[in-house]
Amino acid sequence: MRLISLTLMIVVSLCSTVNAAARDYFSETVKDFGTTPRGPVLVHYFVLRNTSSQPVVIGSPRVSCGCVSATVLKSQLAPGEISAVAAFMDTRRIPQAGVQRTVTIYVPFLAPILEEVQLRVQAIARDDLVITPDSLNFGTVRKGQGGTASVRLSFYNDPNWQILQAKSSGAYVHPKVALLHRQGNQVTFEITATLDADCPVGNWVADVWLQTSAPGLERLRVPVTVTVVAPIAVNPESVNFGEIRLGAPVEQRIILQGSRPFRIREIQGGDPEISVSPAGDDSRPVQVLSIRLTATKPGIMTKTLTVVTDHPEQASVSIAVAASAVSE
Repeated sequence: MRLISLTLMIVVSLCSTVNAAARDYFSETVKDFGTTPRGPVLVHYFVLRNTSSQPVVIGSPRVSCGCVSATVLKSQLAPGEISAVAAFMDTRRIPQAGVQRTVTIYVPFLAPILEEVQLRVQAIARDDLVITPDSLNFGTVRKGQGGTASVRLSFYNDPNWQILQAKSSGAYVHPKVALLHRQGNQVTFEITATLDADCPVGNWVADVWLQTSAPGLERLRVPVTVTVVAPIAVNPESVNFGEIRLGAPVEQRIILQGSRPFRIREIQGGDPEISVSPAGDDSRPVQVLSIRLTATKPGIMTKTLTVVTDHPEQASVSIAVAASAVSE
């Protein structure tokens, strides 16, 4: 599963080197969705990391077909930062059924050098396949809760059609297949997926791949989506005060929102430079913390605060705090 919210002209003789470097930012440049029923919107994230030593700026992608749209999750990347190009392929807009449709996504890099990277998505949409609903969508679940999701998949072209195997690309998703009925040329199966309770917090996408007996339909994809939230959500998840002056205190509030009322038992990690004040000591679904930081020496400051709670599903919350202290 992949988690998931994710670069001016130069002398012509340098262009080939620049383009190769930009492509190397991406962990992959091609996504084959395989065969799919007409109906689902197929989603894929092309993950990239700025492996250069300079800031990278990415423009708005353009596509070669109206059946695909694309967006950049984070368009300005410092060295080492990660982003992604999200591609959305609407199978209802693929013009011809049963034929592979390949679409190019052109991603412009605007700085430090003007260049373009080409990504590619492809799929085969079938009109004799129907999936209801269009994905295995677990919705939003709390960490530790797990869950199940099901779809019904009907094929109208072979009364003896079989689903031979089901495998998930996500380590936390486990699919099972059951035959529902055969009526004339229509065969309907139910695919049920179980989500592990230890699936990490985040917005995840995965695929369930089905091996079937029909020629030309040997490999069939069912999309999987899930949002896993922590029993206590922290906003913001970390605090970066940026550049601060020595001896000048700075403050920021942190909001902790629980799935049920909870009490803060203790806050660990405080020292002479950092202190935390909760809004109260009673049990409530939302707790507000005030973090106060005062630098005593120049340089990079990194600290970790641990909020100990009585929430039965989450005993503690960690909050990272960072700043750069300057003398003037």
